[in-house]
Amino acid sequence: MTHPFLKSIFFTFALLSGCALEHEPLPVTSLYKNTFKLSATESVLPDPAAINKNVIPPSPYETPVTPKEFTLDQAVQTALKTDPRINAAMENVRQAEADLTTAGLIPNPDFSTGQSLMPLNREFTVTRQGGPPQFDVGVAMPVDWFLFGKRAAAIVSGQYGVDAAAADFANTIRLRISATIKAFYDVLEAQAMVKLAQENQKNLVAMEKIILNRVALGGVGSIEADRIKLSLFASHRELHTQELNLASALNQLRALLGISDNTVIGVIGTLDVSKPTHPISIEEALKWAEENRPDLTALHRQLEKANANIQLEERKAYPQITPRIGYTRQFQQQAIGYPDANSWGAGVDVVVPLFDRNQGNIAKAKSVRIQTQHNLQAQLVDLRAEIDQAVKTFTSAYQFIINDDPGQLDAAENVRDKINQAYELGGKTLLEVLDAQRAYLETYKVHISGHSSYWHALYQLDAAIGKDLLH
Repeated sequence: MTHPFLKSIFFTFALLSGCALEHEPLPVTSLYKNTFKLSATESVLPDPAAINKNVIPPSPYETPVTPKEFTLDQAVQTALKTDPRINAAMENVRQAEADLTTAGLIPNPDFSTGQSLMPLNREFTVTRQGGPPQFDVGVAMPVDWFLFGKRAAAIVSGQYGVDAAAADFANTIRLRISATIKAFYDVLEAQAMVKLAQENQKNLVAMEKIILNRVALGGVGSIEADRIKLSLFASHRELHTQELNLASALNQLRALLGISDNTVIGVIGTLDVSKPTHPISIEEALKWAEENRPDLTALHRQLEKANANIQLEERKAYPQITPRIGYTRQFQQQAIGYPDANSWGAGVDVVVPLFDRNQGNIAKAKSVRIQTQHNLQAQLVDLRAEIDQAVKTFTSAYQFIINDDPGQLDAAENVRDKINQAYELGGKTLLEVLDAQRAYLETYKVHISGHSSYWHALYQLDAAIGKDLLH
């Protein structure tokens, strides 16, 4: 099964390729790729299919609703297709492309026409001469965009703007994928906790039946019946709390999937860790992050754009030069008695940069470059801290899976079952039974949390370095 990040590259490319560009945009290849090994038939801690049947039992007056289930691949792809934030980020790319198109346009020629020296309060004649009236047509075309490279500088700046917007778009996808994966595993963990709470309640109910029978036969005092009832009340509260946690996790996933109606959703996946991925060093993770993180790429492109903008503003300081050519028709026959005449003229208009040499915009462009450099340095500092935390968190989760988790669950379950059997035979007290049950419950919680933490930490590290650690 292909990792959703690989599919997201195709999705990104499809969106970007639909826009008409005059240059090759920055390829969005920094999204990390992965392969999941998820199947509805794999063991789940606990099995989510059982939870879906037990957490919210259908009312006898309502038709049972089959949930719409998602694998991790399906959840990520659905989030990418329906998330309005991704669509909004795509518009930034289109806007940058529009700016590039504008930068590459050649200025329009200026066409002018008019008639002058017309009679005002009397007619022009040979004896009363005036004018003569004339009709003028002219065309002017600026050339400073070509002579001084203003258009070329604007195109370079626009290209970097498109690249920066494309990298920002890729980073939006990276963050959305990461959030979807986190929500998916939150649901798996919440489902496992609900199933565990149901199992604990079932065990306590069975124990209550045994105790009530022993109380009826006079084997134990009624105080033990009260104790088991208190434990049942606590298990009810625990189950209710875990059901609320599951509902919250499902709502979070529903929002990421863009589901606004009352569609019941579920997930198909596993918390089992068959082959734990070996941790990496912080320096190795930093190297990969600097190579693959699209937010860093965006800042580098913004810095290049800032440098290009300085050159653009400096070129704008060159004078505006506009050559012009015109045609004139003079109506002389009536006005002065000479034949009408055609003539032409040419000239050049030059704006002399005596006072305004674009000093303010040049200074602003230089300030933007310095600001972008500081933002890049700050991002690198934050990245170091993020990578350090992500690597240590994953290493800790890996150590739990390798060293702490194996065997502890089986040991707790064996102790619980043996004490239960001994209690039925009268060899153990109720307090010992409840203590064993509590120890098993806490151990299983740690087991579930440990496996969930492993997957959370792994994919958070993937998101931090922009690279798949499973391959």
